[in-house]
Amino acid sequence: MIFRQHMDLGKSIILRWQLLIFLILGFLYGCYAPEDQPGSTDTPARGNRYARGFSIEQDIDFKILHVQDPWQGSSGIHLEYVLAAEGTHIPDSLAGIPVIKTPVSRVICMSTTHVAMISALGMTETIVGVSGPDYISNPSVRQGISAGRVLDVGADQSLNYERILTLRPDLVMAYGVTAEISGMVGRLEELGIPVILNADYLENEPLGKTEWLKFIAALYNKGREADSIFESIAARYEGYRELAAETELRPRVITGLPWKDAWYVPGGKSFAAAFIRDAGGDYVWNDMDRRDATPIDLESVYAKGADSDFWINSGSAGNLEDILQTESRLIRFKPYRDGSVYNNTGRMNRTGGNDFWETGVMEPDIILADLIAIFHPEIFPGYELRYYRQLQ
Repeated sequence: MIFRQHMDLGKSIILRWQLLIFLILGFLYGCYAPEDQPGSTDTPARGNRYARGFSIEQDIDFKILHVQDPWQGSSGIHLEYVLAAEGTHIPDSLAGIPVIKTPVSRVICMSTTHVAMISALGMTETIVGVSGPDYISNPSVRQGISAGRVLDVGADQSLNYERILTLRPDLVMAYGVTAEISGMVGRLEELGIPVILNADYLENEPLGKTEWLKFIAALYNKGREADSIFESIAARYEGYRELAAETELRPRVITGLPWKDAWYVPGGKSFAAAFIRDAGGDYVWNDMDRRDATPIDLESVYAKGADSDFWINSGSAGNLEDILQTESRLIRFKPYRDGSVYNNTGRMNRTGGNDFWETGVMEPDIILADLIAIFHPEIFPGYELRYYRQLQ
């Protein structure tokens, strides 16, 4: 049975007032963040609350960005970057560490999440190149692509180094899936092009990924603005999470779609598992003590998850028929029969880009609200989904 528990009127009214209070507090924090004290820097006043993969060290005249284990499976890899204004004296003790002149004004983004964060800081006009323009959803960047102001620089083995040189970037912001990214970084550095690795996608917590806004803000000397933006988002997210935590029932949830006889299941420490948990759901693979997706045979998934209440993030499926085209036996899954399949494809652009993976990084609170409305509709009666949609 799909959970459709309805609260009594009194409790519903209390929840709505709680939600209103959380939203007001989040808004006020964003609009009236405390002013920096004289002599303070733009380093966030508080350390990272969720992000684990980076830290910012502030010196009198420069900053040092630290990035820990920047690709999947890496361990003990520590990268450093010195951020300094033009003409700043860098001590000999930092010789050999890449220096990035700040604030940057011409940036190439290799991931859509970089685009979203730069846009959140109001610096979209600094983006001069992207990788995979079809996947970009940001209207200003897409307009720049159409007008020829923002160029496609390719990706992986097809990276167009000549085009990157002609763009004269202050910085290429890249990410690495494996250690092979070191080859691309080395080639760019040989060409005299500053490059930095951003590992936001490796964060386990939704707010951890969002907090990388502070990492990017350091490149623009906008740390104070980033701190205010992040705290507003976190206040809303945490408020929604508290509302979901008050519910007694926890609907069971599965994710994904099989591919080539294997179902890649996100671990219990994954980004997807965190969203389900915070939305008041019970992820069926929550006991899998890892972050990465693990291939599991269909029979094992059926044994553990066929009687789930909800099915989310169903891959490329645009409707229920697509699911059966992938594997006819999936009709035996309860959420399929009940019509409780929801995909995170509510904001697709006309060229195949999914804004869930772009703007969604800066709106984890809205994604969480979507999931709460799916799992516990009594909390947000009349709510309209933004990033999710129910498959028909």
